[in-house]
Amino acid sequence: MLFIKNIFKYLLFLLIFAFYTGCIPSPKPEMSVINKKTINTENALKRTFEKKEKYVVIEKDFDILYGGKNENEIKKELLLLHVKKKEDYKIGVGDKFNVFVYGEPELNIKGAVVKPDGTVTLQLVGDVTIAGLSVNEAMKELSFKLRKFLINPIISLVLYELKSESFTILGKINEPGRYAITNNSKVIDSIAMAQGLSIGIFENNTVELANLEHAYIRRDNKVLPVNFIELVRKGNPLHNIPLEDKDYIYIPSALNSEVYVLGEVKEPGHFGFKEKMTLVQLITYAKGYKTNANIDEVAIIRGNLTNPIVYVANLKKIIEGKQKDFRIKPNDIVFIASSKLGDWNTVLALIMPSLDAVLNTFLLREIVTGD
Repeated sequence: MLFIKNIFKYLLFLLIFAFYTGCIPSPKPEMSVINKKTINTENALKRTFEKKEKYVVIEKDFDILYGGKNENEIKKELLLLHVKKKEDYKIGVGDKFNVFVYGEPELNIKGAVVKPDGTVTLQLVGDVTIAGLSVNEAMKELSFKLRKFLINPIISLVLYELKSESFTILGKINEPGRYAITNNSKVIDSIAMAQGLSIGIFENNTVELANLEHAYIRRDNKVLPVNFIELVRKGNPLHNIPLEDKDYIYIPSALNSEVYVLGEVKEPGHFGFKEKMTLVQLITYAKGYKTNANIDEVAIIRGNLTNPIVYVANLKKIIEGKQKDFRIKPNDIVFIASSKLGDWNTVLALIMPSLDAVLNTFLLREIVTGD
């Protein structure tokens, strides 16, 4: 009897064991991790896009690297930009001055020009080298030279045209190019020097071709917070800051809906925007990413470069199906770095040389084709 009970317990144990082990799923193979060194990224991206045509989300589901400045921050920065530091300016060849000698009107000169050898000609003393000096240093040098002829001479130099300082303005203006900065040149003057914004015919109507919403001015690899709609349309003087040497102004076309892919992709450049365009699709147009690309952090820059919103998407997760694709909008800039993304200023410094090259190519194409 005891033997039968033991057999019964043993069979019951086997039955329970079989039941529980049958409920445990067999281990599935792990999801393959993308090998960036061997995978054909273009084909992988195409397959991902084909599978996920409806699998897209809006921006709120993505991290934001930079959310833009508030109104007070912009105002404060613009006010500081209105203070042009002329005391640091160094005189250069071609600069023009009015020279005033106190109590000696016959020695005054209107339109004195710094010659190619860096000198300016002053009565009594002849040529004096002032190129490379600040205005105050030049006045002291000229006063020193005049002491041989006058007692305690007082000289004033008034700059009115700085040929050695210039700015560049490109895009939808009538005469793009490089222009000399005068003593009081401001942003609105740059448009006037370039003979105004371009006008064309679209659908039998005269239209302005300039996209002021996305126009920007760059200085030392930093985009300044000048709002061209506020400046041109509303006449807001706060945005009419003084120009400085090597300023770069770009005014895009209002008729083109371009998107840009920069950084570690095989064919960086600009592409025509299409409805329902996604991040994966756009990178596919750029022939995929390079082997050294950091696809864990892809920056999508939206809005005017003066104060954009910068989203961060994980392209690797999108391809693996772990994150939804990102919906692209007109004028978006996609940037893939080779390393971890820094702050917005770091990203901007990285993208500007590439963006300049792309825009210059785009402008050259427009000139050649007459678009």
